[in-house]
Amino acid sequence: MLGDILQKILEQTAEGLIKGLDDISKVMSEASKPREERNSGRTSKPSKSSKGWTSTNQTDEDIRRGISKFKVEMMRVKPFYGDILMKIPIIEDKSVPTACTNGKCIRYNPDFFRTLKEGERNYVLLHEVYHILLLHWKRGLDRDPLIWNIAADGVVNHNLDRLKYQLPKIVKFERPEKGVFVKQIYWYDYTEELYDKLKTESEYLSGKAKAMGGKKMELPMRDLAAPDALSDAELEVCEIKVRELLKDTIKKRGLGDSTYLPAEALTLVETKRLPWNRLLYDFMQEREDEESSYFTPERKYIHMDLIVPGIGKIYDDLGDIWAFVDSSGSISREEMSQFMTQLYRISKQFECNFNIAFWDTSVTDVYKDIRHKEEILECLAKHSGGTDINCVYKYIRENRIKPQVMIILTDGYYGEVTEPVGNLKKKTILVISENGADIEENNKIGRLARL
Repeated sequence: MLGDILQKILEQTAEGLIKGLDDISKVMSEASKPREERNSGRTSKPSKSSKGWTSTNQTDEDIRRGISKFKVEMMRVKPFYGDILMKIPIIEDKSVPTACTNGKCIRYNPDFFRTLKEGERNYVLLHEVYHILLLHWKRGLDRDPLIWNIAADGVVNHNLDRLKYQLPKIVKFERPEKGVFVKQIYWYDYTEELYDKLKTESEYLSGKAKAMGGKKMELPMRDLAAPDALSDAELEVCEIKVRELLKDTIKKRGLGDSTYLPAEALTLVETKRLPWNRLLYDFMQEREDEESSYFTPERKYIHMDLIVPGIGKIYDDLGDIWAFVDSSGSISREEMSQFMTQLYRISKQFECNFNIAFWDTSVTDVYKDIRHKEEILECLAKHSGGTDINCVYKYIRENRIKPQVMIILTDGYYGEVTEPVGNLKKKTILVISENGADIEENNKIGRLARL
């Protein structure tokens, strides 16, 4: 099954790369000519090449205004992205073939942008923004640059193609059609995972290209091959600044309007990584004996001739998990982002049937049967009010819910617990935000974990 999937991925990749290669080379050749030569013989109307590429008569200033317009529109409809677009330098540079990024800025060739429609230019800009946010310019340094660029584009384009359906019609946003990007091939949680799959079959890719006419495998838009590559020291500084940019934007704008932000971006947000393996182990004790096995002894006791059962393999399947997320007025956007990051990390590490419910004085927005990690970002709190944790236990009782694992994420300012907790305490992990209340002595809910 996996072999069939890989073969399909690689076939689509090869076809996507070969298709339109001649078109791209002609466009790039045209873009490299002096403007007078390119414009000679043109009419006042847009001209179309024999392969269907349209070149408009927009001036460089028209393109700059279009970029500014896109920034303003995104600030209005998707301020998360608009805020980032405003902060990343976007530089006009005719020395680059198309568009690219070194992680510090975005460079574009106005002659190339003239071959694109407004919506396609906007797509390209946000494409480069995603490369910056995901640190693709740094994470692939020790990898084959061509295959890494293919994998990075696959991840980015997957998310952009989903994002476009969330944008209002007032914002022009569409994927370029003529070979600028690799055709969408498959979705992997991390770019490295897709890279490894493609790298393993690199010989097959080369053979496929040869069979399709002997053309050399090339990516039409090598947007991670910037001419102004950063030094090692500059890379480290730039990475810190990108992480700060992402964190500050999430803190300021929250994740509410960043739907379809690549899931792997959540892992770049600086927040404490809780040891979920250990925290969840207590809730696996009732399972089969393999969970605690003398075949996996604690090594620190071996020298004492004392073999103590160690933590065996925690099976990936955790079953039914209920996560109750505090969405009251005291929860900041940064705290909410940290809560959702923790849930994403659990869903990344374990196979589970996730149910997420937001609560303040009552349980409001409920998302059931979440089986895909990327769906975590689609779970949004639409209500915010006071705080009464008793509503969680009322909801569980009234809906006859029997969670195998229960996680409550809050700042700890939730009032007095008056509802009976009962056996739920043994199944509950209480996650308190970094600056949350000091409840160690009054914890009646479950095992405490602090961010």
